[in-house]
Amino acid sequence: MKMLGYGVAALVAIGLALYAVVFLNPQSDEQEAVNTAWSRFAEDVAELGDAIEGAPFNRDERTAAAGYRHIARFLATFLAEFTDFRDPQYPQFARFPNSVARIGWDNPDNLYLAFPVRGDHVYRLRGNVTNFDLITINVYSGMLGHTPVSDIRTISSVASDELDIDGNGDFVLTLGPEPVEGNWLKLAPDAYIVVIRRLAGDWERTDEGLWEVLNLTTLGQGKPRPTPEAVARQLDDAVSQTRALRDLLTLAHRLTFQLAFSPNEISEPAQADPNLPMADPFQAASRGYFQLEEDEALLVEAPLADCRYTNIQLANPWMESLDYASRQSSLNHRTAHVDADNRVRYVISAKDPGVQNWLDTAGWAEGSLCARWTRCAEYPTGISARLVKLHELDRHLPADTPRVSPAHRERTIAARQAAISRRYAGGG
Repeated sequence: MKMLGYGVAALVAIGLALYAVVFLNPQSDEQEAVNTAWSRFAEDVAELGDAIEGAPFNRDERTAAAGYRHIARFLATFLAEFTDFRDPQYPQFARFPNSVARIGWDNPDNLYLAFPVRGDHVYRLRGNVTNFDLITINVYSGMLGHTPVSDIRTISSVASDELDIDGNGDFVLTLGPEPVEGNWLKLAPDAYIVVIRRLAGDWERTDEGLWEVLNLTTLGQGKPRPTPEAVARQLDDAVSQTRALRDLLTLAHRLTFQLAFSPNEISEPAQADPNLPMADPFQAASRGYFQLEEDEALLVEAPLADCRYTNIQLANPWMESLDYASRQSSLNHRTAHVDADNRVRYVISAKDPGVQNWLDTAGWAEGSLCARWTRCAEYPTGISARLVKLHELDRHLPADTPRVSPAHRERTIAARQAAISRRYAGGG
């Protein structure tokens, strides 16, 4: 019996030793620091909900649900951004905003690209203009939510019609601190990110052509492994930008709409100041917000303008673009009808009024709208908005307003869905 006891004890000792060898993993002080960074990240994520719960327009459960989805999308996007797409030494294109991360009236006609830069490095950007109405390329000194607003400025800008482009629509642009022969864009010491706005009014033309960005300063050099300090900083940055950007957008909604405007108004177009944070200096915009009952419509009128690109879009209170694939929540200069008096009339409502220029609120009783005019000979004035009853809408529209049947609307939506599927075939 005693021998049996010794045998059991020996087996237990061996088992514990094997467990320690196989399963126990003592942590060094450096590893514990990384573990702490992860724990801090998890706590910070839990606190992001405060930004949704406290928003002044969050007044019902569906708005709240959309808000939590919105901030989850932000977090997912910024985690990818900071872990993979914010290294200026080895830049990659980020599609931001995109079909998931919708931010601040992200434009449904804009196939955004962005990449990080350093002011003392030299980059080569290749692109193609063939299927775009206009491309603008802007260098900024920071990013909203990550950089203090007072420190963000537009360093340099160029539009596609200012570039030397070959017969195939291709161009090569050098970005660096010193001028070079050919297409060149200045990088200042505080250069942080390049945002490319590729405006595509015709959604059927979805071939983007060849796009490539290379850092010529580090070209051919192997990228080093991430350090614990870098990973900890990336986690912190992802959460802090998510929170700061959401707080900034909530403040913008509060100041721009709930205080500056009355419901169902629209501002006159204001050309973007290049010194404003992340503004496109080639664009003017009008903004407003709607509050509509089921039997109401907001009729927005604007004169026809001589511009390379125009559009109008709707957004929810979180300033996300509405579902532009499955809803006609945006129109541009190629898809909107211009009346015989050279005015464009848009009808915003929850119910389809059967007119071509309908903008679908997608079930939102409250939201915002943004209209854009880009690269214009002269920016328009005389924009108006008025609230009308749906059953009286025809009294406010020209007699020859194009009518759209339910079957035609379904074909239009099907075409939008197919176009967006093609656009993001490689991922959002």
